[in-house]
Amino acid sequence: MLKLVTLPLFALTALQFTACGDNPIEVEDKKQAEFSVDLEAQAAIERFETKRENMDYYTCYDRAKLYTLNYKNRCDNFINKYRSESVDTVLSLETIIKMVRDEDRYNDKGTFIGSNDDPQINYLQVSKMLSITLTSYKQTATRISDDERIGDPEIRFLVKSYIDAEPSEYDPLSATTLDTVDVQEWEGKKKVAIQIPRGIDAIEICPVLRDKNLHDDYYDDEDLLNASHCISVKNLGWVKEKNTKSQTSVGDKATITWEWFLYSID
Repeated sequence: MLKLVTLPLFALTALQFTACGDNPIEVEDKKQAEFSVDLEAQAAIERFETKRENMDYYTCYDRAKLYTLNYKNRCDNFINKYRSESVDTVLSLETIIKMVRDEDRYNDKGTFIGSNDDPQINYLQVSKMLSITLTSYKQTATRISDDERIGDPEIRFLVKSYIDAEPSEYDPLSATTLDTVDVQEWEGKKKVAIQIPRGIDAIEICPVLRDKNLHDDYYDDEDLLNASHCISVKNLGWVKEKNTKSQTSVGDKATITWEWFLYSID
């Protein structure tokens, strides 16, 4: 004889849920697996980007080395400037390589310096001369030192050059305009000329007031100059030639007046 077995309603419901619902452990394992795959994919993309960026440098080195001796430095600077994520306009590698090769139109930092057909470039397209003229010297202190009343002045000028607001690879240039003894006051014209290389966009002209009673040869110009006396000249490519500018520099013990202007090399 068959026996009829009845189950409570809640038992049937529990059986149905167990049979048809997802296993929470399996669901969590699936999420972890998907997350792991996403991380691996992201890491792979980053490795690919790093390798691609490195290849840009090596490709540039290989294709520019026959055109410029400074190809590595130029490639590094140009790629960093024009292909990084921080720039507004990213140039193609092909364009950058052409720019690296073109030393006449682009300086080592990747800035366009123009050509003779581009007169509005703010960089020097060709080397120019800086003329500096000392016009007067006057001792303003009663005594130049404890031992000497009248000084032995040596007036020099130090010129620093810049590209994109950073010091250029050229060492500062200096020249002496006045070197004498026992002089309390002087007027006249003492001229010097300093060549400024092409590609430079700014200079600083710094008068150095040295007195041989106080400063021997162990003092260099950098030690003695007063930064507040330096004259900054920017956008050299736009500076009008032979346009004389007068300056006055007041030191602790003496005052000088001087002039400067730019002119082309004949």
